[in-house]
Amino acid sequence: MKEATFAGAEWLCVLIVIVASVSLGWTPEQEPVDEPEVVGLEGTVTLATRDAMDALGLQDFQPCAVAAIDLTRERVAAPPCEGCEHSLTGIMVQGPVLLTGLVDETGRLGRIEANLNLTHMMERGPDGFVHREWLLLDWDAGDRSSAVEVLLVHDPPRWLPGEDRSDATLLTTEEGQISRSGPDVLLQSSESGDGVLLACLPDHFLCRATSPDAVLTARRGPPRAPLSVEAPPGWVEVSLAPGNLSDGGGWAGSLLEAGEEVPNNRTWCPTPESSLIGVTREVITPPPSLAPLATWFIALGETHLVLAPDGVHWTEAEDGDVRCAALTDASGALRLGVSEHPA
Repeated sequence: MKEATFAGAEWLCVLIVIVASVSLGWTPEQEPVDEPEVVGLEGTVTLATRDAMDALGLQDFQPCAVAAIDLTRERVAAPPCEGCEHSLTGIMVQGPVLLTGLVDETGRLGRIEANLNLTHMMERGPDGFVHREWLLLDWDAGDRSSAVEVLLVHDPPRWLPGEDRSDATLLTTEEGQISRSGPDVLLQSSESGDGVLLACLPDHFLCRATSPDAVLTARRGPPRAPLSVEAPPGWVEVSLAPGNLSDGGGWAGSLLEAGEEVPNNRTWCPTPESSLIGVTREVITPPPSLAPLATWFIALGETHLVLAPDGVHWTEAEDGDVRCAALTDASGALRLGVSEHPA
């Protein structure tokens, strides 16, 4: 079992850091059809923090590797998932990522060529409420490849009106639009109408927009019809046998404060044939409300993610190379699920 790739309080932030300036949220259908939309993203991101490196499975290398990206962005649509009442909408970004400046413990210099496919989908009703969200990450980088799925169940549903944007987050200056708080973000417009984003990682406190971690160009073009894709697999209850995880666990420490182990023989996973071994712990402090890289999204006029799950039990379990973690409420219903397996 390879080392878990989730580390740091903003674990989801660093998972999506290299695509954060592309919309990962729902694009309102009532927007004018002739309004240009983001169709691609290119540029570089310096992975200046330990969390950013770990999120891409680069635990063996020193921080400050550089990721050069050239990604395309498409809107996607899927039929209702198992247990869903409404169709799914979302965004998919994919393309090559070149990691350079990788320095290992002995000082050797290396590089990694990878391909990224990241999809964010929502089950959103006509009343403006979001019931479920998925984040699907496929990171193809040879022996460091992995596939990660995050399912967030909103109960009560998340209210998401058609225009989920806040100009109060950004201050207009002669240089462009700059963030009022949080990590420095500066949005400028090019002569072609594309957006140029100069931004800092959320946990890089010494970074400034004048010397940013990320220099990204969001290419814009005419709107295109969404691609038809399959709905994500349904999460099901599976049996759980008590036992220690092969790497000792560790996901809980980056998400919530968990206490003593509690008896449990059931958990959740998107692979129903799994025979999982793991532990369940009582949740002392639930995950905080996170809006991963919200300023990055708002700077480009896009809907941002909000994570505020609530639960009483946290289970981490595995079956060979399959790892599933679940946050459940008092009735055993799934509120947050995270699964990982080799790509």
